[in-house]
Formats: sequence, structure tokens, C-alpha cells
Amino acid sequence: MSLQPTTVPARFFETHKSGKIRCTLCPMHCLIGEGDDGACGTRRVTNGVLEAVNYGLVVSAGIDPIEKKPLYHFHPGSAVLSFGGIGCNMKCIHCQNASISTPRLTRMSDPLKGNELPWTPESVVQAGIDRKADGIAFTYNEPTIWFEWAYDVSKLAKEKGLYTVFVTNAYIEQEPLDEIGPYVDAYAADLKGWGEDFYMKFSKVPRWERILNAIDRARNVHNMHVEITTNVVPGWNDDDDSLKNIAEWIVKTIGPLTVWHVSRFIPHHELSHLEPTLPETLLKARQTGLDAGLKHVMIGNMHGMEGVENSSCPSCGSESIVRTGYYTKLTGLDGSKCSKCGAETGIVA
Repeated sequence: MSLQPTTVPARFFETHKSGKIRCTLCPMHCLIGEGDDGACGTRRVTNGVLEAVNYGLVVSAGIDPIEKKPLYHFHPGSAVLSFGGIGCNMKCIHCQNASISTPRLTRMSDPLKGNELPWTPESVVQAGIDRKADGIAFTYNEPTIWFEWAYDVSKLAKEKGLYTVFVTNAYIEQEPLDEIGPYVDAYAADLKGWGEDFYMKFSKVPRWERILNAIDRARNVHNMHVEITTNVVPGWNDDDDSLKNIAEWIVKTIGPLTVWHVSRFIPHHELSHLEPTLPETLLKARQTGLDAGLKHVMIGNMHGMEGVENSSCPSCGSESIVRTGYYTKLTGLDGSKCSKCGAETGIVA
């Protein structure tokens, strides 16, 4: 069956003095004229009204281990029903999911083919219950631009006892974040690099500090469980200053028990000409995090290295979680505390 966009009124916008519509969902602040769409490809002006054209449009769905998000310290060993859609509000030159993040819903000559529409909030939550999932994750592409649907699904999921996860670039404005915040339990956020210049060149977005604000607010206002991922790309964000700035900001703002995933870059999209991240670079990044005061720094996309598999108590060093691939065994936890010394681990078990 062909996928056709499903439209609902967009939630966050204002009318500009020019008569165009200013979208205020994310910091791009797209100014959109009649018949046009914003940078993410999911916001379109029709008859003077801003519409979200992607409500319930699912192109990828499946049961994942929560560790795949990656979330290592949030209900470890649990299963999450994951959904992905179309589009993104960034244009990252290394994107690993470009096949779904770059298409334009409102300007494609041929409709996508895949799952039937619509995926209603009720059908999503029921699918999670039927498949014995522990939660629902919005992932694969950027969930911020799926706001209207993600909000409805998250609210219903919470009512039915399922946890909710945003796997996100954190490029969202405060008002929408505050609206959905009470219904999101975990925020797996990318911090791709450091500074305005980096984000303009690497992800094609301004106002990068809003990302820091969103991550800060997710943790410290809405009490979400937050873990940070940095895909370490040779020549782009693997320098000492970038890694140190990221690590020190996490410690100061989110806390030393936050998991920082330093992930190996695999050549893709516009950076297919680069080599994969060297193991020694990932080890350097991990040590940078530890030196800054982080207690949990994990190496991603590279098995068999120190810091990849297991989690340990930040106080006495005893094992808290043993992992082999996505097989997870809790070995030393009493709730969120170490069963041996009683120290707080930061793990939501």
C-alpha cells in the first residue's frame, strides 16, 4: 500500500508580519510561505495554516533491546517497541539514517511504500502491549519533527504503563519540550560536537546552544533519564578541546553519573571518503570523559574494547551490569544502588 502523508494542524507557530508562518517547534525558526514547507519537510502552509504532514506516518518499526538506542542505564535488559518516520531538522553530513532523514514528504514525485496508515496512538500502544514490550521509543529519524503524533502516543503510553523514549538530536524549543516533557521518561541525546561553527558546518543549523538548553531542561526540569552520545568523527570532533568541552559540560550540567557514549564513526553519506575512527581515538575520548569526572563512559560501535560492555559501581568498582552484545544481566544492583557498597549508580533498573 502506498504511504500518503496524514495532516493535522501543527502545534507551534506564529504569523509573521510578512504574512508567512514562522514555525517555532525547533530553533531553525523556518519562515514558510503558502504552499511551501520547512527545512525538515514535515511542516507545510496550506490556506494560511501550518500543518504537520507526517502524523502517524511510520516507515520503520520493530522491537529493540533498550541498549540499542543507546541507553545502557535505563531499564537495562528491557524491550522497547521502536518507531521511525521521515525527515529531520538537521542535515548532518555523516547521517547514518539518510535514507529516511533526507526525503521530502511534500515534494516527492513517488509516494513511499511500506506500512499501512494510519498508525494511531491507540494502535501503537496496543502493539506494544501485544508484543510484551516495556516501552515505546521514537527513533531512527528525529522525533521532534513528529511532535504532534509523538505527544499523543507518549501520553497514552504513560497511561497504559509503558515507558517512553526520545532518541534525539535535542534540537527543540523550550515550549514544545515543556509540553511533552511530562510524558517522556528517557532522553537519548546526541551532542555531536562543540560550538556554533561546528554545528553550522556539520549539521547545517544555527543556535546550537539551544541543544544544550534542551538537554539540561530534559534532565533538570523534567527529570528524564538522560544519556549522551557523541559519534567521534575523524577531523571533525575528535580534537582534545571538543572532547574535553563536551565531557566537562556533561559533568557540570547533567551530572557525573551520566552515561557518555563515545561512538565509532563508520563512513557514510557525505563523509564516505573518511576512514573509521581509530580505536586509540575512542580510548582517548573515553579517558577524556573519565578525567573530567564522568563515571560511565562507554565506547560504541566497537566490540571487544575496554568500556564497551559492562557497567561498574562508580564507588567500589564492582560490576553492576554484565553485557555480551545485547544480552544483559544485572549482577550488582539493589534498585539504583550498588548491592555491595550502597553507592548510587545512576542506573534506572
